[in-house]
Amino acid sequence: MLIAVLVFALVLTCIGLYISRDIFSPYVAVSGVWSIAILIYYFLPNTFYPICNDFPFALAIWLTGFFVGSMLCEYYTAPASKESVEREPNRMILYAYVVLTCVSVPVVCGTIIFQALTEDPENIFRYMRILNTGMDENIEMPKLGILIYFMSLAFVMMFFSLLYFKSKWIKFIVIFMNVLLAVVTMAKTTFLSIMFSSMYLCFVQKVIKIRHLVYGMLAFVGLSFIIQSLRAVGEELETTNFLALYLSSSMVAFDYFAEPFGSHLPGMRTFRIIYAIGYPLGLTDPPSETILEFVSVPDNTNTYTNMYPFYEDFGLWGVLIFSVVYGFFYGYLYKKSRTGGKMQLILYAIFLTFVLMEFIGEFIFTNMSATIQYIFFAMVPFLFGSKKKEQA
Repeated sequence: MLIAVLVFALVLTCIGLYISRDIFSPYVAVSGVWSIAILIYYFLPNTFYPICNDFPFALAIWLTGFFVGSMLCEYYTAPASKESVEREPNRMILYAYVVLTCVSVPVVCGTIIFQALTEDPENIFRYMRILNTGMDENIEMPKLGILIYFMSLAFVMMFFSLLYFKSKWIKFIVIFMNVLLAVVTMAKTTFLSIMFSSMYLCFVQKVIKIRHLVYGMLAFVGLSFIIQSLRAVGEELETTNFLALYLSSSMVAFDYFAEPFGSHLPGMRTFRIIYAIGYPLGLTDPPSETILEFVSVPDNTNTYTNMYPFYEDFGLWGVLIFSVVYGFFYGYLYKKSRTGGKMQLILYAIFLTFVLMEFIGEFIFTNMSATIQYIFFAMVPFLFGSKKKEQA
């Protein structure tokens, strides 16, 4: 069954490429990344359990709903308006973003490093890994207060710096701050977000070509091996091939441990933000954890693909409905961005990474607070912007 889904994903990828001629179109990106994940599962050495339950059927539903939804929405969405094409972000707000990024990120990183040095100086990288993954409930991230919001701001500012600043120093500093944050949190997903989204913007601006994307992927693989080695200090190294573990283990975890309608409360995983807001007010039960339970496949993993919250809350119907919702969202942003919409280009670059990481987990609904922050920080400079074009 999984082989049939692989063929189906490859066919959708080819159709999408024929229609859009763009590897970053949503209907190419989603089917393409799933094709790669399945190929890795079959062709790289691993000890994973065989995928033989609901995952192939759920993935086929997801690919179909997303492909149809994104294609239809792109077709019927009007091109970007003249105002959205001409509007430029407010320059003073962008400079404020730069200052806030340069001040907040070092404080956040310094706080995390200080805690790691204080608690476990001999295994600092392992400790920071646990902070990020939640493998030990006795080890928690330090209280960052309002600074937690500036981590989202730093990520959004990276795209503004690439598009609206001529100064190489500003671009370098903002990107460096984001990379520093990724190193300290020991999160490969953050590296992926930085790399994919920034490379997409450079590709759109014709600064880089396809071969540079390949170089970037190879660099990421090498960097991931380094990070994995640092994170494994004080632990036994994984026996499974690293790429297979990272790209394919989530599919196995979904196949064996995801349960249709398995949530204890209605929509507790998909609409987690409602419980997060309601619980302090005494209106709801506690929200579900954003860091999921580790399971054995037989190697340990705590990622279950992006379909997990929808499947747990609403079964296969949830997978279908939210695949279409995703498709509409990305189809709309893609149409507006490729027809010149400035704000939509920023937003598409931000959210592109989340469909490219579907094989890991769901990042939009289950982390709705961060999603709202990204949209807010991307919109504000344009809301107070003007039609005058200027570059720093």
